[in-house]
Amino acid sequence: MTPTRTPAARPVGWSAADTEEVVCCLCGVSGRRTRTVGIFGVVRCPTCDLVFTSPRLRPDALQRLYDDAGYFEGRIDGSGGRFSPATVLPRIWTGGRLRLIDRVRGRGPGGRLLEVGAAYGLFLDAARSAGWTTSGVELSRTAAEHARRDLGLDVFNGPLTEAPITPGVDVVCAWDTLEHVPDPLAFLRAVRALVADDGVVVLSTPSVASVPARLLGSRWWTLKPAEHIWHFTPRSHAVLAARAGLAVTQVLRSPLSSANALRTDSLVVVARPIPG
Repeated sequence: MTPTRTPAARPVGWSAADTEEVVCCLCGVSGRRTRTVGIFGVVRCPTCDLVFTSPRLRPDALQRLYDDAGYFEGRIDGSGGRFSPATVLPRIWTGGRLRLIDRVRGRGPGGRLLEVGAAYGLFLDAARSAGWTTSGVELSRTAAEHARRDLGLDVFNGPLTEAPITPGVDVVCAWDTLEHVPDPLAFLRAVRALVADDGVVVLSTPSVASVPARLLGSRWWTLKPAEHIWHFTPRSHAVLAARAGLAVTQVLRSPLSSANALRTDSLVVVARPIPG
C-alpha cells in the first residue's frame, strides 16, 4: 500500500518526544509504513500482516491520555439523553452480549465475570443485575472511580497484570479494549492465565478488514493512532489467540446482531481456552 498522509491525530499536543518505535507483537519485526497520521505511523507487519501504530505514544503518555477527564466526553458511553445513541446503543450491545455469553456457555448467568477495560462500568452493572459476580479492570482513573463510587462496582484501576484477580474466572470480557493495550499477545496470555479451563473469553475490536476501513482509508473514523495502536482482522485474531493459548470459536461481523448493532466495522470474537 502506498503511504499516505492525513491530518494530525486527536488529541493535539503530542510531540515526537512522547512516542516510541515498536515491533510486531507476534513476529518481533518492524512494520512497513502505510500511512502517516500527524506524528504517528500506521504500519503493517511484512510477515503476518498485523497492522499497528509505530511510532506510537509511550506508556506514560498513553496513561495521561486515559486519565484526562475529557477522554470519554462525547463518546458512546450511556451518558446521553434517554433516546440518544450514547444511551440506546450501549443498552442494545450489553443485552446482546450477555445473551451471546449465555448461548456460548449453554446456560444462564452465574459465576464470575471479569471485564477488562470496564470504563464507567455500564456493562458490569448490567451483568451484576443479570446474576453474575462481577469484577473489572480499568486504566482510566476517572472511569474506574466513577464505576466504584457511583455504581458500587469492584473495579481495579491499573493494568491487568497487577489486578488482584484469582484465577478460575468463568467469563472474561474485553469490549473495545485489545486495540488499546501495549502488547495484545501478553494481554491475552494474562487473560488465559485467569480464565477457567472451561471458561469463555469474549471481546470486540474494530476491523481493519471491514468495508468502511477499506473504502475510507485514512478517513476511516476508527483510525485513531494515538489510542488505537493495533488493528485486527478475523485471521489476526485467530493467530494471536492461538499464540496465547486460546481458540477462536466464533466471530460476529453483522451489524444486525444485537451484540454488534449498527457497527459496520466491528468484530465480536468468542474464544475458548486450549486444553493444556
